Order: sequence, then C-alpha cells, then structure tokens
Amino acid sequence: MPKAVIYARVSTERQAEDEIPIRGQLEACKQYAVAHGLEVVGIYTDEAGHSSWTDERVEFQKMYQAAKEKPRPFDIILAWRGNRLFRRVELRLAYRRHFERYGVKFISLNEPSMEGAAGQVIETVIATFDEYERALASEDSLRGLKQVAADGYSTGGKPATGYINVRKTTGLKKNGEPVMRTMWEPDPETAPLILKSFQMCAAGATSVEIVNATHVVSNKSSLSTLLRNRAYIGERIYNTTRRASLNDKKTLRIKNDPGAFIVTKHSHTAIVPEELFNQVQFIQDRKRPHQPGWIKKQKQVYLLSGLLYCKEHGVPFVGHTTRDTSYYACGERAKQGKVRASCPWLKKDKIEQFVLEQLKTKIFTRGTIKSGLEYLQNEYIKNQKEDDTEEKSLKVQISKIDGEITNFKNAIKQGVNASVLADDINSLTGQRTKLHERLLKIEDERIKSARIDITEAAVDDVLRAVNTILANQHPAELRMALQRFIEKIQVENRQVTIYYTFQDANYTFNWRPVRDSNPRSSP
Repeated sequence: MPKAVIYARVSTERQAEDEIPIRGQLEACKQYAVAHGLEVVGIYTDEAGHSSWTDERVEFQKMYQAAKEKPRPFDIILAWRGNRLFRRVELRLAYRRHFERYGVKFISLNEPSMEGAAGQVIETVIATFDEYERALASEDSLRGLKQVAADGYSTGGKPATGYINVRKTTGLKKNGEPVMRTMWEPDPETAPLILKSFQMCAAGATSVEIVNATHVVSNKSSLSTLLRNRAYIGERIYNTTRRASLNDKKTLRIKNDPGAFIVTKHSHTAIVPEELFNQVQFIQDRKRPHQPGWIKKQKQVYLLSGLLYCKEHGVPFVGHTTRDTSYYACGERAKQGKVRASCPWLKKDKIEQFVLEQLKTKIFTRGTIKSGLEYLQNEYIKNQKEDDTEEKSLKVQISKIDGEITNFKNAIKQGVNASVLADDINSLTGQRTKLHERLLKIEDERIKSARIDITEAAVDDVLRAVNTILANQHPAELRMALQRFIEKIQVENRQVTIYYTFQDANYTFNWRPVRDSNPRSSP
C-alpha cells in the first residue's frame, strides 16, 4: 500500500475556524486516501500566520527534510489545493521537482494533474516568467543603486584600502526619520601610507621597496592594482560587473561594457593629488609597454558544460579548443585518446545553436505559452478570492479589537484604575498591530501577483523575453539559464537526446560529424 502524508495550511485564525479550516482539509485528504488505497503515515500542518509566499514554514520544512530520508518514509503528499504549499506557482513547481527527485509525488485534490504535457507547458512559461520578472526587478533595484552611486554615496561593500565607511544623515523621510547614507572618508591610519606608496613610486622606488615600507598590500602584484585605483583621486566607478544569474547563489560575475559604468568624480575626499596619480600611471604604463597586434583571447564559455554527457562512458563532455575550432569531447576520450574511446567530437557552435533552436521551436511555442498564461490567470483569480476572504476576516478582527480597546478606555474614564487594564490593553494593541501587518502583506502580495491578460500582445511579450534569454544574454548568463530548462543532453554514437526539466519532454536527433554538422532531428 503506497504511503502518504497530508499537508494543510491556513493564513489566519479566521480561516482556521471558518473559511478553510485545517480539519476540513485533513478530512478531505483522508477520504481521498481511503478511496485510493493510500496509507496515511503523517500529517503536517502550518497554522495561522505562515505565509505561502515563502518556504520558511516549520512543518513544511519538516516534511521536506523527511522526504530526503532513506528509506523513504512516504511516497505521496496530499493537499487540499496546490496553493496550500505555495501561492507562488514557480516555487510550487520547483519544490515539486525536488520532491520527485526523492521519489515523492504531489497530489492536489481540487486541481488537475500537473504532470505530462500540461506540466511541461506550465513549467515552461513559469520558468520564463520567473527569469524575466527577476531581470526586471534587478533592473529596478539597479536603477536605484545607480542613482545612489551617482550622488556620491556607497552602494555597499568594503571601501578601498585607505578609506573607511561613515554613516551620515542626508535628509528626512516623510515620517520624520533620518535618511542615512554611507560615505567614504580617509582612514587616519592607512591613508598616509597610501599617499606614501604613490610618492615612493613617483620617486623611482621598486615595488618590493614600497611594499616593505608601507605594508598597504601583501605583495607587489597587488600593489600594481592599488596604484591603478582611481578611487584615490576621489573618483567612484560603479556597475563595472554583474552577476551571471539572478537565480544562482554562485558568485560568478561578468564585466559590463564601459558604457554601463557609473563614474562619479569628487564623490569623496581624495587621498592622492591628481597630478601625482597621473605621474604614477605613466610609470606603470612604461613597465608594461603596449604590444601592437597582440590581443588577449576571450575565455571560451561552453554553454552545455555540465549538461552534455556520453552515454557509453557515463562521463560529461568537456570543452576542447584547437587553433581554429572549439569542440565538445567525451571526457574519457580526452583522457585515453581516440584509440581507446572513439566517441565523436561535437562542434561547439553547431550543437549549441541546435539546442537553442530546439528550445525555441519545440518548447517555447505560442501554444505552450498561451496555455501557461491561462493557468497563471486562473491561479490569480483563485488567489484573489482567498485574499478577499482573508482581508475581510482581518478587518472584522481589527474592528472587534478596536471595540474592546474603546470599552477599556471608557472604563478608565469612568474611574477604573488604568494599571489594572494596562496588560489587557497592551495585549490587544499587539494583536491589532499583527493584524495590520498581515493586511499590508496581503496588499504587497496582490502587487506581486499582478493579473495577466491573455492577449496576443502578452504572448508576444513572453516570446520576446525568451528570445532575449536565448539570444542576447552574455554566454555565462545563458549557460545558467539553460540549466533551468534542460536536465541533461545524452550522446550515444551519433545520436543526441535532449532531456528537459519538464516531464515527458525529450527529443532525439542524429548528429552529422565534423565536416557536415547540420543536425537532423526527430521527436
């Protein structure tokens, strides 16, 4: 008999008692289990006050950790509706994939199955929307940080050696609270040593002599970087790099085009006079004379690295660059040679182009995008109804508390000792504050889950977002994005199979070798 656990959640006390009671969710799930021959081995419930917009819920995390155990304690998670787990569809789908990796299936009693083609459609659109919306949010955040940098303030991080962070009041908020900004100011201890480093360099001292005399850096290589830093003449440069992926915790960063740099002159007090700085730059340039015709090759980014696997040897393909061409080569062949491993080399540009075209033509189609938008629209309508119910419940509770507080105040006016009622009034005031905070959170959630109108223009917007992701991103960013859509790409002789992160979605094609590498595909 398959083993199942039940997950139930409510947002407010009123829901727990009335609209969507925990006991009602549990009873419905138990009836389903009996009807389908499932053994209920556990129940997880997050009571009032736990938001479905995050995964920071005690019982949910207990259930998630339990799913990782070996032997697996349960096979199925039952829930009254999918939004009991998450209101954010992208989080729900992401966790569903996590549970599936541990062999656990999620069943929603009041929603159609998310498996097969439907799951593929929805996940495809959600993944695209998530990537696109995160990029927009990042742009909004970056816009604000750029303005902070342009005004000469620090946007965070450690200041250059020789400076310290100092918090200063730059104005007042509407509520009267001060607006605080961080500025750089010369460090009384290290700033003189920075100036001495520049003076010694201008006087002809060697890098070793400067390091030994000032100890501003640990080696002469770091000294060269320090002497090039324009921060010492009061200039601030911001937005020189960006993260490779908004969805990845790795710290890989990509250098922006110089046109995107934010340069603010006189943003802080200079440590080094500009004339002295320019003199040192001339000396540094002489140490590394320009070499005409020599251009440093840009590091190759292999988009399919970590995705492309050799079925015969069970190892990943690795990037291999000859003088003129770049390839993907089986890791075993790269070690043992062609005699012991005859796996074909795949031309980098050709196979990468083919995979991107497959995503465009077979996965991100107008039909799949429209179906996904319809799902999102239905989720929006359901969530809005629940928000309305919860909002109404919260206002009723607040009104009731206001009445009780008024009664206590009237009692005090009539002569009751205020100290006797102080604890009750404070308790009610605290409850009222929490309810108001939840109301504000609901308003914030409404903004996050904006209504989606299913129009041809909306479909076009998503298609444009897809094309932006697949065509215009930096290779390192694109590589991160591909890992959200593709599980793996398996190579067996001349046959290549793409396995997507969506269920029941894979395509196979025959790869023509080196001289004629236009692929032939077949689903």
